[in-house]
Amino acid sequence: MKVLGIAVSAGALQYGALQRDSGISLMPEAPERLGQADGLTGCERTADTYRRILQDIRVLAPDLVVLVATRRHGNWPYRQAADRAALVTLVQLACHQDGVRCEEWKTEKISKLISVPATSLSDVALKRIGVVTRPKYWNQGRGDAFAAALAALHESATESQ
Repeated sequence: MKVLGIAVSAGALQYGALQRDSGISLMPEAPERLGQADGLTGCERTADTYRRILQDIRVLAPDLVVLVATRRHGNWPYRQAADRAALVTLVQLACHQDGVRCEEWKTEKISKLISVPATSLSDVALKRIGVVTRPKYWNQGRGDAFAAALAALHESATESQ
């Protein structure tokens, strides 16, 4: 099974791509993150971002995409909230376009599945995702994305037993 965890953080999509064969490991050649193009604006920027998300989904061919739901619920500047909502929507559209299951999970659900506090998902032990050193952008949200992917793999293993 292949799972792509995605955390929207720092104005970009932070990817955590894991697979389970005999054990859990990183998906080879998976991108680290996807940011919006600086040179584009308006609908050109939105279309470009969508095309690049769709390309990543097609290349990775995950069985499931798990979006990490935000823990922030109020006092957002409009631009931050709108950017997050747009990125989440573009991921959902790309998944729908390619027939990939896409779910948004609260940090509490992820926390229960991997036994890490919901407020610090990036504290997941690196060996649990099959690495010895922290991947790039870990503290910018990528750690949360890997936690989401790991949680989905755990849930699928439990369901198949």
